Amino acid sequence: TALLLGYFELRSRAFSPAQTEARLAALNARIRPHFLFNSLNAVLSLIRARPQQAEAALEALSDLFRAAMRDPGELVSLADEIELGRQYLELENLRLGERLAVDWKIGTISMNLPIPPLMLQPLLENAVYHGIEPAAAGGTVTISIEQKGDELRIAITNPTVGQAQHAVGNQIAVANIRERLALYYDLEARLETRVGEENYEVRIVLPCQRRHPLPR
Repeated sequence: TALLLGYFELRSRAFSPAQTEARLAALNARIRPHFLFNSLNAVLSLIRARPQQAEAALEALSDLFRAAMRDPGELVSLADEIELGRQYLELENLRLGERLAVDWKIGTISMNLPIPPLMLQPLLENAVYHGIEPAAAGGTVTISIEQKGDELRIAITNPTVGQAQHAVGNQIAVANIRERLALYYDLEARLETRVGEENYEVRIVLPCQRRHPLPR
């Protein structure tokens, strides 16, 4: 009996990494269609009105595509994730113009810190779609990134236009990222949301270094 129990435990450990990787791939696959579709729409809106800007936007879009197709099991540098977020917001800025303002607040922190891919972009997309587009005057998306001790803290804030609608629109991306954080970090990371009278905030807290590599 002891031998059989030991055998089944070893089999369970062997299959667990494959299950984790498969789940990550499935979660990333849910993020990609929204990401690529909305990015492409931003470019299409420019082709007739501003063809030169559309050409530059297509070049940026190719970089976004490559980033979206990365192996979901691999971590990326904080610098790469920020750059991806910047490129995405630049595309949206071409479409929305002065209605979209962006405020990056990055503290003193190593840009080489490893984090899971596609953490920022889906939340930035939600911030634009639910916080900026419905407002006639637009608004500001604020991204705050800082290190507190051994924790990396990321906060994305945008104005609210109808809290109930905003909360429903965000829950898919928030649930997706929350589950991916659990797969990468177990209980060491968390995602929190806060709905205020004038703004909506998503806050991610994760360890600056992952203690154990993601199983393969």
